[in-house]
Amino acid sequence: MSALSWKRTTGLAGIVHVVLFFALGLMILDGPSITDSAADTREWFEDNTTEVALFTWAMPFVAGVLFLVFASGLRSVLGPADEKNRGVWARVSFAGAVLQAAVGFVGLSFWGVLAQEDVLAAVSDDTMQTLNAFDTVLFFAIMNWAVALFVLGASVVIIQSGVMAKWIGWFGAVLALLSPIASLWLFSGDDGNFFGEVVGTVAFLGNLVWTLAVAITMVRSGAEDSEAAPVQV
Repeated sequence: MSALSWKRTTGLAGIVHVVLFFALGLMILDGPSITDSAADTREWFEDNTTEVALFTWAMPFVAGVLFLVFASGLRSVLGPADEKNRGVWARVSFAGAVLQAAVGFVGLSFWGVLAQEDVLAAVSDDTMQTLNAFDTVLFFAIMNWAVALFVLGASVVIIQSGVMAKWIGWFGAVLALLSPIASLWLFSGDDGNFFGEVVGTVAFLGNLVWTLAVAITMVRSGAEDSEAAPVQV
């Protein structure tokens, strides 16, 4: 891959990641909460076996491969711009991206188990509820800290260096604060309260918008680099 095309390629990976992530999320939007009864949880999985199986099959590519390709490209953009901090914040951001993907893979495995009809029919209510609770805590609590690490590291570099529009950096800094706050629903055990429902929704959608803004900036910057490059003969 030429030095002039990698930025556009990884930026496009980020755009596709956001679009597919949002689309897949809509498939399981009404998924069971940790406060739902065992009967309601079992009924939901029985009625949505195909959707859950597709979600757990496709999401590793969307939130793993595509996202990490995008994050790798972003690190290459942030690294030289983070000279003041010797690239520390750029590495912090990439570490957050890797942690985000790892947490996602573990969380998906719990739902992947429950997507198997034979397993769902044989599993006890207690085990089923425990697996679903693990998935919920990983995706809506632990994941928020990984997201905050990824966005905060990148935002610090953007604000300090101006490598991208500074509003992207300030917007990301706010989101990095909101994401862990959204996890405070754990103290009540109800993800439908203010922290989980309101703050969590704002942080989730805001992070998608932030990722899209960064990815589009990378694509546009890559195109400008190509136009400015000398023609080789």
